[in-house]
Amino acid sequence: MANRTPEPPGRFSLLGLLAGDSYEAGLSRIAADKYGQHQARGLAVPHKKMARDLGVGTATAGGNIASGQQIQAVAAAVRPALVLEQMGAERVEVNAVGELLFPRWSGGTGGWLAEGEASVSDAATIASVSAIPHCAAARLAMSRRVRNQAREDVEAAVLRELGQCVASTLESGFLTGTGSNEQPLGLINTPGIGTATFAAAVPTLAELAGMVEDYADANGDLGAARWLMHPSDLADLLLPNGGDTIVQYQPDGAHRIYGLPIFTTSHLTEGKHLLLDPSAVATVYFGPAQVVLDEYSNGKSISGAAEICVFNFADIAVLRPGHVVVGGA
Repeated sequence: MANRTPEPPGRFSLLGLLAGDSYEAGLSRIAADKYGQHQARGLAVPHKKMARDLGVGTATAGGNIASGQQIQAVAAAVRPALVLEQMGAERVEVNAVGELLFPRWSGGTGGWLAEGEASVSDAATIASVSAIPHCAAARLAMSRRVRNQAREDVEAAVLRELGQCVASTLESGFLTGTGSNEQPLGLINTPGIGTATFAAAVPTLAELAGMVEDYADANGDLGAARWLMHPSDLADLLLPNGGDTIVQYQPDGAHRIYGLPIFTTSHLTEGKHLLLDPSAVATVYFGPAQVVLDEYSNGKSISGAAEICVFNFADIAVLRPGHVVVGGA
């Protein structure tokens, strides 16, 4: 790296990294060394924090090492923003290689004191919730014809499709993971969350109001509450149900129930309706995403096909289970 003539800024690409180009390879080593690499599954991909760090420098102080915008595009594909993060959940990226603990509080009381009386004892239960690295592997196949095109012709398309593949893998695990077979324990399977039972697959307005009541009874902030459901469930609720029009479309472009905005993802089990405060949840990533080009397994070397494999070590942490309510038949 020390003797290499730097390429112009803005040339960082995923396909260049996979091809072993020295420019991308050098930044990959920096990402692995500085931001940690949980297990060596592949080449470390610079993430958004590294792109920000590179982008703030001046040209004379190393600001032309790389284009932050180019790295951001690759980083967004291998570790895309999930629906929980779009709702407001915190994303935590750490260099830790093992279990990460978050504080969890429950309860807490107070009282009124007369002059000279001892203070009221605190009945809060202080515990912790852990996040541990689970390896999410997403794969995208490319044909020989696609691989033989100029990189600039296919890079954007590859990043777009790869981002959807990675998001699908991570969201499925974070929302519905069973906690077995190397999966994380998904949000709807987390002990301690609120539950509501519907009489039919499509809930009534009154049943959804019951979810709001359960959430509020757990001291949830109604101003922060969001709905999350499968797109098919939103479509069902757009139809009149028992004379009620459950979903309202607002001028701000959002669909709402009782004034609370609705988010959708096809990676939540159909028939499950979530009401939650996104700040009660954190998505956790250990080290940078890693990528490898598989050209040889299952006869790929003969056909000329290849697969891009992206690995993320990640977990979901539910900090306040009472501020998550799931309803279903």
